[in-house]
Amino acid sequence: MDFAAKDSAGELVVDSKAHVRLAHPTQNNGAVILHRGYSFTNGTDNLGRLDAGLFFIAYQRDPRTQFVTIQKSLAGRSNDALNEYIQHVGSGLYACPPGVQPGQYWGQKLFA
Repeated sequence: MDFAAKDSAGELVVDSKAHVRLAHPTQNNGAVILHRGYSFTNGTDNLGRLDAGLFFIAYQRDPRTQFVTIQKSLAGRSNDALNEYIQHVGSGLYACPPGVQPGQYWGQKLFA
């Protein structure tokens, strides 16, 4: 993505507060995560408002140096323009142990 690109009026094509710019590895000391969003819709609530959203899942080796670094770039309404439309509801952090070799058991390296 060319973050230096400008339009005919000299304005940045990708706004300085764009989520895609702020989350990009070039803006976060190379921090990269493998992520995916899953949309959901549960109809409407009792007031007729749409009950919909996005489940977000991300994989990384070290959340402290990858996920947290990127989240700090996005944090605050004055940073990421997308924050106006986001309501964080909950989160979790889970360990995914590596695969096993013959003679090993699942999760063995977690307790070594």
